[in-house]
Amino acid sequence: MDQRQTASLYTLLPSCFPHIFPQSRDGFSVHRLAGDASERRYYRVLFAGNSSSLVVMQLPEPFTDPETLPFCNVHAHLAALHLPVPRIVALHPPSGLLLLEDLGDVTLEKRLQEADAQTQERLYRQAIDLLLTLQIEGSRPRERPCVAFHLAFDEEKLMWELDFFLHHAVEQLWQQTISPRDRQRFRQAFLELITPLVAEKRYFTHRDYHSRNLMVRDDRLAIIDFQDARMGLCQYDLASLLRDSYYSLPPPLFQSLLHYYMEQKALREGKGIAPEHFRYIFDRMAIQRNLKAIGTFAFQAVEKGRAAYLRYIPRTVQYVQENIARHPELSLLGQLLTDYVFAACERFFSRHDQELIDEHTVVEGE
Repeated sequence: MDQRQTASLYTLLPSCFPHIFPQSRDGFSVHRLAGDASERRYYRVLFAGNSSSLVVMQLPEPFTDPETLPFCNVHAHLAALHLPVPRIVALHPPSGLLLLEDLGDVTLEKRLQEADAQTQERLYRQAIDLLLTLQIEGSRPRERPCVAFHLAFDEEKLMWELDFFLHHAVEQLWQQTISPRDRQRFRQAFLELITPLVAEKRYFTHRDYHSRNLMVRDDRLAIIDFQDARMGLCQYDLASLLRDSYYSLPPPLFQSLLHYYMEQKALREGKGIAPEHFRYIFDRMAIQRNLKAIGTFAFQAVEKGRAAYLRYIPRTVQYVQENIARHPELSLLGQLLTDYVFAACERFFSRHDQELIDEHTVVEGE
């Protein structure tokens, strides 16, 4: 199926973009790229005779107005802030195709694996600097309306994400039956977790600001996968970055970066930050964000057959355990997660063949 779709682009691209693509198939080559957890597909086009390339993003459906397409709409908002996002070269709404600047293959996750400690901290500080621009400058409405301002991480959305975790991770992946009484207790515990979060000031939020959505070229970062942006508390994206399911930070670096964020945010906004309250909110946000991520990994494995996502669950569960232990006031949630998640996760990964979740497993659409 995928080979047929790739082959079809040799005809479709010259038809949709005749000013860019030669009619001869020998003039360019198309190569499937690993994507994200969505239904979007990505390809790299290499042009014969030179070193130029483009990335093709193929949406699952056609679109009509680029102004309202979330990717284009949010892209325009971020580009107006001079944030580093891939340039949109051309688009063809009837076919659902967008041609994007090729930022290469090196994600922040990949770059960190070969970087020394000094380089790692420098790259993370750069990521935080970009995040603060996105949050502070990006939260100011501009002349062109942005769809993110009409969406928010409110109580309904945060609870939906936690219910998503219960269904796909606890019930589907680990095949646990939640009693009616415990389902009510989960709801009570989730409300206790998120009630302080929804009271916080809202900022422009990328929603998936982690090491796989930051590209590195010449040790400068660029931001991708921003189409799901909405308004939310500032700790949401920071938790995505510092409690990343794909890459673990050494505790001293984590503490240093958390301090750097608070220091820089206070300087930019011209007002102080109460560190204890900030960390209190950060930890709760990280728990919610990590539980949602576990649900997403379970969904990808069970519903989409993308088993390689399972290998990110143990690290993410560990984050949750660490943060629950820091907050005894979340004892009800801690008890429920102990009963339904922590032991079930350990049992699951102790009995499954590691080849199922080997880091080299190729996952279509990852």
